[in-house]
Amino acid sequence: MKKNIGTILLILIVASTLISCKKGEPELEQDHIISVMDNFDLPSNTEWMVILPGLGCKGCIQEGEYFIKENARNPKTFIVLTKIESLKILQHKLNIRVDTIPNVHVDKESKYVLPTNNSIYPCIVHLKDGTYESHEFQSPENGNAFERLAAQLLINANNATN
Repeated sequence: MKKNIGTILLILIVASTLISCKKGEPELEQDHIISVMDNFDLPSNTEWMVILPGLGCKGCIQEGEYFIKENARNPKTFIVLTKIESLKILQHKLNIRVDTIPNVHVDKESKYVLPTNNSIYPCIVHLKDGTYESHEFQSPENGNAFERLAAQLLINANNATN
């Protein structure tokens, strides 16, 4: 009987250790973003990276498309288009040719697709001195993410001209 209790305790300890070591979604997303960024040369002045999936939360993606239409040429942003069904349709919708904008990257290999359920939402990554600082999603629970980013870009632009 004592042997069984010892075995059960050992199993519980090992199980709880394994469960507590499991990474959550934010950590998995952060690790993925950093690993992909390490394999890509971002322009040195990039402060924000926007990962826009072509498939997922329709309203959230529309917000991202509007943001890109208005800010695609902003040198502080780097835009990644991933899971795009038709680049031609997207370019027509945005009224821009993405191949003429140096800070827009089309992710044809789906390397930027996040390994979590959040991959259906546009992701906004904040960079500081070229390295990952934080990320958030434009989602139903966070419906003002692009609005805040646009305001931040405007503030930075105004500070740069003063």
